[in-house]
Amino acid sequence: MPPEGTAQATGNESGLKVLVITRNLPPLVGGMERLLYNLVLGVAEYADVTVIGPSGCRAYLPGAVATQECSDKLAGFLVGSTLAALRIVRQGRFDVVIGGSGLMAPLLLLLKLLFRCRTLILVHGLDIIVDHWLYQRLFIPALRKADQVVANSRNTRRLAVEKGVAEDRITIIHPGTHIPELPDEERKREFLQRYRIPHSRYMLFVGRITRRKGLSPFIRNSLPAILQACPDAGLVVVGDNPDDSLNRQGEKAEVLAAIKETGLTDKVMFLGQVNDRDLETAYACAAVHVFPLIAVPGDVEGFGMVAIEAAAMGTPTIGFDVGGVRDAVLPTGGHLVEVGQYNLLRDAATTQLQHIGDKSGAYREQAKCFDWTRFHQYVRPLIHQANP
Repeated sequence: MPPEGTAQATGNESGLKVLVITRNLPPLVGGMERLLYNLVLGVAEYADVTVIGPSGCRAYLPGAVATQECSDKLAGFLVGSTLAALRIVRQGRFDVVIGGSGLMAPLLLLLKLLFRCRTLILVHGLDIIVDHWLYQRLFIPALRKADQVVANSRNTRRLAVEKGVAEDRITIIHPGTHIPELPDEERKREFLQRYRIPHSRYMLFVGRITRRKGLSPFIRNSLPAILQACPDAGLVVVGDNPDDSLNRQGEKAEVLAAIKETGLTDKVMFLGQVNDRDLETAYACAAVHVFPLIAVPGDVEGFGMVAIEAAAMGTPTIGFDVGGVRDAVLPTGGHLVEVGQYNLLRDAATTQLQHIGDKSGAYREQAKCFDWTRFHQYVRPLIHQANP
């Protein structure tokens, strides 16, 4: 079933036919998956949409969206989506073909050359700079040929320009979020009891446990001092190692080693992947969301959807100012410090843990700047522009 609060497709008012090709859809999880899912829902409000997506995605999409499922494995999806796209586009005209990431660039270029399709590709950061010779020689030149490119942040736009994508073809559209109702005290209490979270206050980390997320150095360099100042606090981690990612930089083993070295085994809890309702509650129960990103060659945080999701649940984000995260953390939604300054990150986290009072309204107001409705208001003209 679709996540709570999502819009449903209402029909085609424009006669547009749009093909979306992406591996990043539920049941796979992550920020890109939420972004592409909501993109499909929004476009389906005014166009006939066909999706080529990963195995199992049909169950999450509205019935009005025609869906062709392929393997959810990276290599299998690249082959399967190519065969499916050639067959589907040969059978019927599409006004616009949307690629969910730079991975789709060669396929969209092929469709453009064979069928004169207008093409639009979303780029997220990593799909521009991934350190692989074949990717840089095949995928990036194809990306330069896209009719339109949507970047998720100013930093991602800069990376695309540095790779030779024409500036006048790039539009920055930040990902969105929902603004759910805050959970009541009973829902919070049930969540804490079900996951057996013993801390009276906790910091929350959300995301795939990759090197760039910086979780292990945060545990080594900031967490001991934070817990010395706030001994009743703890760290809760939602997420796990990434499977079948572009760069395979998971660091779960390193994180576990850091916990053992610092003697904080009883202070760090791993919840793994959770459903949307529990993720919202985890944000709402947290005193602060930590985002200790680091600079990693061949990797980058394109935007930071977790920061606006935290703000939507009334929780501030503290983290390092690296990659595209500055676009996601506005001054009213948290606090960013210079990358590598773990003492400043420590102080920011301690301040939030010791804060008495409720500023959730201010954080939620910040999140409204990224409501999905606004996202769709910027995407829709691009879809129509791609079909002059």
